[in-house]
Amino acid sequence: MLEVQGFHGLRFDPDKTGTLDHVITPPYDVISPEQRAALAAQSQYNMVHLILPEEREGLSRYEVAARLLEAWLAEGVIRKDAAPSFYLLRQRYTDLYGATQTRCGFFGLLRLPEEGERFILGHERTFEKPVEDRLRLTQATRANLGPVFSLYADPTRELEWFYRPMKERGPDATARTMDGVRQELWRVPHDPRVSEFLQDQTLYIADGHHRFRTALLYRDQMRAAAKPQGTQPWDFVLMGFVSLHDPGLKIYPAHRVIERLDDFDPDTLLRDLKRYFEIAPVEGNLAIQVRRSRARCAIGVCIAGRGEFLLRLRDGDRTELLGDDHGPAWRDLDVAVLHRGILERILKIPEGAEFLYETDAARAMAMPREGRAVLAFILRATRPDQICACAEAGEAMPQKSTYFFPKLPSGAVIYRLV
Repeated sequence: MLEVQGFHGLRFDPDKTGTLDHVITPPYDVISPEQRAALAAQSQYNMVHLILPEEREGLSRYEVAARLLEAWLAEGVIRKDAAPSFYLLRQRYTDLYGATQTRCGFFGLLRLPEEGERFILGHERTFEKPVEDRLRLTQATRANLGPVFSLYADPTRELEWFYRPMKERGPDATARTMDGVRQELWRVPHDPRVSEFLQDQTLYIADGHHRFRTALLYRDQMRAAAKPQGTQPWDFVLMGFVSLHDPGLKIYPAHRVIERLDDFDPDTLLRDLKRYFEIAPVEGNLAIQVRRSRARCAIGVCIAGRGEFLLRLRDGDRTELLGDDHGPAWRDLDVAVLHRGILERILKIPEGAEFLYETDAARAMAMPREGRAVLAFILRATRPDQICACAEAGEAMPQKSTYFFPKLPSGAVIYRLV
């Protein structure tokens, strides 16, 4: 059974750090090296010093993070809340299309599943290198420095009462993070009604698949080493919870750009695409036409020197193009049609090849127009119901099938595993 609890969160004291704008960050995996350097220069207490530590004075990256966290705790830079709490989060931001959005959620602890339990499901495959990195950081710091981002169902807004403090008083902490998002946090008492509401649900991981797998590995290692009696802190993971039905929940597509392709011939590509797709030349805004298309599968393609086209897959050709080694939930994805059908089978690009991923369609389309790439593929956003269907079917989506925005911040609240 799914178990959610409040906890004694660790939070930065702005009287010690100054503005939290210079402390709280997006998660580690969306911060570039250049952004990391800029964030580190903002404050000695910026979260990148913990989530993306650097070697120093003969210490490993992980030892540096561990010593920093202990020093900040000793100095009162980070303080532990006295009572078990949930932490409400409101995020205000401007979306890709210029509209102002608000999304609400909360931080709590999720008891990690035991073998055979399926109350939390993911849609991405994980890779060993980032898991090893996060595991070593967890072992050193004994902390969840950033949350896993999960989705729960609340179509009738039964938890609306839980978010009432957002309307009744000002936030306990605020920050504007590097991504332009205004983050507002309220600490509220643990309320068992929240746990009861969620206990029979299935959660879906939006972001943080590697962090979640890391938490499972760390728990198993600690159990094997300590052979403890009873529940331990590492039986839980820091989790951010957002409703699938929150109007501020946005999923952006990650468009694909191919800079070079050996022996590429546009005429051959268009001829091969015609076998499966209806192809319509586009002179207006391709991204808008793709986004507004009601076809079951619609993909835009920009071809250097040839123009832009809207591809609509003929329904009867889906299994022929994609094969039958995946189930219908996976075959329903536009991004699966792109990867398996167009990139791998038509263009003969091997599975797992790296591309440029761009959430800004205008920037993606500009590259082939300006001769800086041979192809750009423009996608629609993957829908929440498609994510849930793939997760329930145990079907891992192609890499970067989703880009949830905004990300949940690192440093708003930390969970200590001791």
